[in-house]
Amino acid sequence: MSGRSNTIGVLMHGVTLNLRCDHEPLLRYATTLLGDHVCEPWPHADLEVEGRWLQPASEKEARERMFDVTGLDAYGKRMHMGADQLVWSDTYRDKNLQLRFRRDGNRPVFDVAYQYLPTKKKLDKWTDYEGKKFFDMVQYLAFFPIAWQLRRTRGWELIHASAVADGDRAVMIAGPGGAGKSTTCLALVARAGMRLLTENLAFCDGEHIFPCSEPIRLTDDSLRLLGDLAEQLQSYAAAGPLKQKHMFVPPGDPNPKGVRVARLFLAKFSTPGCVQALPPAIAYDLLRATNHLTLELNDFNWYTAALDLLWAGEPKPAVDPLLRLVRSTPCFSLGIDRSAGVEPVVEQVLECLNQQPGPLMTESP
Repeated sequence: MSGRSNTIGVLMHGVTLNLRCDHEPLLRYATTLLGDHVCEPWPHADLEVEGRWLQPASEKEARERMFDVTGLDAYGKRMHMGADQLVWSDTYRDKNLQLRFRRDGNRPVFDVAYQYLPTKKKLDKWTDYEGKKFFDMVQYLAFFPIAWQLRRTRGWELIHASAVADGDRAVMIAGPGGAGKSTTCLALVARAGMRLLTENLAFCDGEHIFPCSEPIRLTDDSLRLLGDLAEQLQSYAAAGPLKQKHMFVPPGDPNPKGVRVARLFLAKFSTPGCVQALPPAIAYDLLRATNHLTLELNDFNWYTAALDLLWAGEPKPAVDPLLRLVRSTPCFSLGIDRSAGVEPVVEQVLECLNQQPGPLMTESP
């Protein structure tokens, strides 16, 4: 961007963020993935983030602390903490990732350091391991800080779900990875003329869904399912594929309006396929369990837990957004028979969407 070549501004759901990074390939990759959310750096952003990408010569060098902990007290075995900062030198998920969170007045500042020292096994497994780690880093450089800001200021919650819009109402399909969420939503796009809102993660305020502007990741099978509609998707050619999936540009509105959730489905594979209405209490437990079992959301939750140590005592939503969602939305278990194809699933979803909610769908937990 002009004036500050190593810094970009980001606008997502009304949250402003400045991202500074001296490693030009990583900043270029982040700029590509963030797409229309990138803008000129903000004079006073809600969030300030700095990324550091290092290439140590040895494993010993990679284990060195990247952030000064002088004057900070040890907090357990992995962290050091003071009144206005927390250093996490040994994160749970990636031994080469180090984090520092700071308070600049009431403004959060995030420092993210990564020591890139791949093993031969990793390089053999991934055709572009550096690109894979760039993708992971963008979560900590942009998506996670913004998601935390939306949680603390608006009470929004992340859900592992795909979703489509049918006019002014949304159909959300949640479930574990590989349960058929994306394929079902793409089938609704291709066969019922709906509009894809989000493919992997969604924000929810308890009634409405807001897209999480991650890349749309589709397998070859999903692209075949879309047929000619796949030509409408814009590829992230500069970023390349990820884990045998092709990446496409998500809807680019930096501040999209929420769409009210009309039906929530909890997807799983079953033989034969079936749909069953779920009481809110059961839907709530299943939705929470699905979130906890999702690696990305699990990573986000331990990340936000560390931030909560510095921002303890902030007001919390009176009611869990997930609980509000299942109380106000008809919920169903969606059993998908893979051998039957997508047509029966589309028909079942449309039938549930068009029927009037019954007592079972609206009872309170």
